[in-house]
Amino acid sequence: MKKILLFAISLIFLACENKTSEETEAPEETLSISKADTLEYRLSKVIPTEGGFSISEQAAHAVLSEIQYREQGIFYVYAPETDFRGTEVVKIKRADSNGAEIFSETITTLEIEVTE
Repeated sequence: MKKILLFAISLIFLACENKTSEETEAPEETLSISKADTLEYRLSKVIPTEGGFSISEQAAHAVLSEIQYREQGIFYVYAPETDFRGTEVVKIKRADSNGAEIFSETITTLEIEVTE
């Protein structure tokens, strides 16, 4: 009887598990820069108190590939390696949170074409 009761309680806890986080894909952005340029892509005009941005798939041929927080907002900054020409793919995750839990995540894919 105790085993059945413990089993029932564990099922209740599993059923009540809170999985409210939703992950969505934002439309892909295609950007083009010269090999000598630095790309600055604005992710947001405001800096969130909770949640934020992170790179979930890093650029393979970058001298600089990072998220920067500035007074003007949040930017993804990219500079290609000197001899690289081609296409880079970067995925940036935005997590929205109420402080206690993340309730949504959005993945933005940036396709960066590096030209002469």
